Amino acid sequence: MRVVALVMLGAAFGGVSACDRRPVILGVTYPGQTPGVIDLVRQEVERWPGGAPAEIRTPSSYLGSHAERDMDGAAQLTALPGIVAVVGHEDSRNTLLAIPIYDDARVPLVVPTSTSKTIATASPWVFPLAPNDSQEGAFIAQFAARGLGARAIALLYDNDEYGRGLRDGLRAALAAVDLRITAEASIGSVCEPGGDASLALVAPRRHPPDVLVIAGRQLAAGCIVRRVSVWLPALRFITSDAVEIGDSVLTAMGAAADSTYFVAFWHAGITDERSTAFTGAYRRVVGIVPTPAAAMEYDALMLLMQALRDVGPSRKAIQAYLTQLGKSRPAYQGVTGAIAFGSERHRPLYLLRVRQGATIAVPVP
Repeated sequence: MRVVALVMLGAAFGGVSACDRRPVILGVTYPGQTPGVIDLVRQEVERWPGGAPAEIRTPSSYLGSHAERDMDGAAQLTALPGIVAVVGHEDSRNTLLAIPIYDDARVPLVVPTSTSKTIATASPWVFPLAPNDSQEGAFIAQFAARGLGARAIALLYDNDEYGRGLRDGLRAALAAVDLRITAEASIGSVCEPGGDASLALVAPRRHPPDVLVIAGRQLAAGCIVRRVSVWLPALRFITSDAVEIGDSVLTAMGAAADSTYFVAFWHAGITDERSTAFTGAYRRVVGIVPTPAAAMEYDALMLLMQALRDVGPSRKAIQAYLTQLGKSRPAYQGVTGAIAFGSERHRPLYLLRVRQGATIAVPVP
């Protein structure tokens, strides 16, 4: 009877009791590359005293469409016996679609890279790691106006929660310094046949902007930069965080990559102790230089592993732990900076360029 009582007590607090033989599980909604972040985290926590506090699992299968895949993945993970927390999802729209599943199941969700400010208030069980779209919009506006001296700023944005959030954040930040977006359009199908009208609208030859901001993804950004630079060779570009520096996007941009500034949550050129150790370990395990997204995913998983180490495998205890960071509990010191949650949190942002094949950080006034 005592054993049964302990099991029931553990279940009541949304966790795994000491007498429960089920494994403790952290879920990750996307498989990523192999080897990748998950492999690195597994290797590191297995060396902790007592071994890894939890297994890491991904959904067993994925449905076809992007939205269905994320919601199905969330449902699979929250249904696992022993699940205590999840890391995911990859973008704002699918995170917002999946949040009700975590809220209903009372499973903490740490979101590494989604920026919609709605995420932070959607559920007490959800914890966004990235700067929100208002903060990123203000960062871009500050650099465009002060760093580049731009007065005419144009915008192309993805017409979804991610792109519209950055659009609204940029508008508000520019208005605060008596500037405005001079022209804007949804990215839509601008890189398909017949898409020149939208590009000509935001970047006309007669009254060109000083800067074109692209709040979109890799494929569209590479195409837009190359095509616009053909008729406005002197134009400068700023891409949002979803565009990560890599061979494919630089090849797509061509020579205009030299005129492009990339917003990032982190970069491998940071030389503090944590970043240096992470970059070295990632290169050893994965064989390549880590991206900003990889660093954010690593921090999310290691944060939850540390929470399990400190407060045990109770969902409610982990939720309280995350809520207390930066308040009654010190902020967690991650590779990407100090991590805390709440309305007052501010996370680092960087501006990067590529020069002679090397990625360098650009000072932001």
